[in-house]
Amino acid sequence: MPETNSHLLELPNLFRTLVKKMSHEWNRNMGDTFSMTQFRTLYMLNERGPQKAAELADLLCVTSGAITGLADKLIEKGLVGRERSEDDRRVVYLRITDPGKQVLEELREKQKETIARLFEGLPEEDILHLKRIFTTLLERVEPMDKKE
Repeated sequence: MPETNSHLLELPNLFRTLVKKMSHEWNRNMGDTFSMTQFRTLYMLNERGPQKAAELADLLCVTSGAITGLADKLIEKGLVGRERSEDDRRVVYLRITDPGKQVLEELREKQKETIARLFEGLPEEDILHLKRIFTTLLERVEPMDKKE
């Protein structure tokens, strides 16, 4: 394990600041139309298929109360639907609708443009290093989450 030094201690603050600035850039480009969490919700439902609200909340690292409000807004826009489980009618799944998939594609294009601007000029090698480092850190954090 690396010795804790001043550079290591700076990393959480730098990362937090970067995420804030990326979020600000997202909001600037999207206006009030879509939050990053709404985008991530559509993305997760598209990638993983129908999900229970609690499962989706875990994937997005939000509370079950937050996912209810989020889902209600997306349902109101016709981008997400609710469906009951055929095995257990008490269980309700959230699923992305066809209009939701279309909006997701439009949002992904805007996301690509935003990300390209943010990382413009950064060598491909550095981007690959960042990806490897973030992946490694996430793999190390996941077992820590399970211990709690």
